[in-house]
Amino acid sequence: MAGPPTHKSPRGRAGRLVLIGGFGALLLTAPSQGTAHARPAHNAAGTRWTATWAASPTAAAATGLSATGLSDQTVRDVVHTSVGGWMLRIRLTNRYGDRPVTFDDMSVGIADGAALDHGVRITFGGRPAVTIPAGADVASDAVRLTVGPQEKLAVSLHAPGPTGPASWHSAAHTTSYVAVGDHAGDLAGDAFTTRVTSWYFLDGVDVLASPRDGTIVALGDSITDGTGTALDSDTRWTDDLVRRIDGGPPGRRASVVNAGIGGNEVTLDRQPAYYGVSALHRLDADVLAQPGVSAVIVFEGVNDLTAGAVPATRLIAGLRQVADRVHAARLPVIGATITPCGGYPVCGAQVEEQRRLVNAWIRTSGAFDAVLDFDSVVRDPARADALRAGFDSGDHLHPNAAAYQAMADTIDLRTLAHLSGAGPRDTEQHLT
Repeated sequence: MAGPPTHKSPRGRAGRLVLIGGFGALLLTAPSQGTAHARPAHNAAGTRWTATWAASPTAAAATGLSATGLSDQTVRDVVHTSVGGWMLRIRLTNRYGDRPVTFDDMSVGIADGAALDHGVRITFGGRPAVTIPAGADVASDAVRLTVGPQEKLAVSLHAPGPTGPASWHSAAHTTSYVAVGDHAGDLAGDAFTTRVTSWYFLDGVDVLASPRDGTIVALGDSITDGTGTALDSDTRWTDDLVRRIDGGPPGRRASVVNAGIGGNEVTLDRQPAYYGVSALHRLDADVLAQPGVSAVIVFEGVNDLTAGAVPATRLIAGLRQVADRVHAARLPVIGATITPCGGYPVCGAQVEEQRRLVNAWIRTSGAFDAVLDFDSVVRDPARADALRAGFDSGDHLHPNAAAYQAMADTIDLRTLAHLSGAGPRDTEQHLT
């Protein structure tokens, strides 16, 4: 494989694309005994595929574009990278579809609203079209396109015929676009007259990166997915963590992949279907299968206690199973305490009692290699069952952007790098 290009070729706006092949550190506990951290394989050139962006897909809603799918339409999914690279590939999903889905024209490029600044066509096995069987995921050929960290990418997919219900990610908190007809190769965005705030059929974007550049996967619910943030602001706590890592000292760069789904639970498959199957049922596909995965953060459980009315004992058993399965994959796992929800309609005294029991277990059980005490960061000092007034998005359940920033700011980057397989190897964890 040739070395990285030294510059991007300028492209104009018109025409079509060319087809080419402050609260103190929160990591609190010592590492679990006997946990070995695997390093994923890499190629002879010393690089490997690393996920720079991903979104966990779910089944379609009962109505809307996800229910009908596409038919002679082009969706332009806009995503935000974490790490950069000089080659990339995309991953598409038909995991929850009811029939094979065909895309006959696809592109990826640097996004400027609905338009593309730079972009190239995507192929699968050297062909410009791909058919994805129902229940399947596919990865494209490598595409030569230099992508920077924290850059907007647009992946355009034209479906010539009816796709049926779409595998999608409902709450993207990002504007994407839909056009009638085949406009996957358009650099201009004029044809993309419909705006959507979900991602359709796109499962992930990977870049070629150094073997030392791992992928940290955050498994969670709507608080990880970004509810409470402004549209197109990229102010989820995972985005804030990406910016901290990118702005840190030179050396290893880790991507942060967001595997949050609004309404998701650890132990139960939620209804409606777009809340996703449980964390236990999606752990392999959404987390352990991410290219370059080097560490997992588990921040989930409030929906089990509220919507599912699951007792603390069952939620603890589910979280322990998640931790054990991550360790069985020879990866470190970090647990995060469940944040308070006092004032939310279904978050009463019984839920608060169960939440405190679960958090006590997360902090003290030793099931996790380290703990992020997000509860301590965002709770009201005068009322431990509620969010601080300045950290409440307004519904008393979801933190706001200021809270997400505070949560990310508390994560000790040196320890995170240590756990995910790089950095100095101390005999014990120093987590402040």
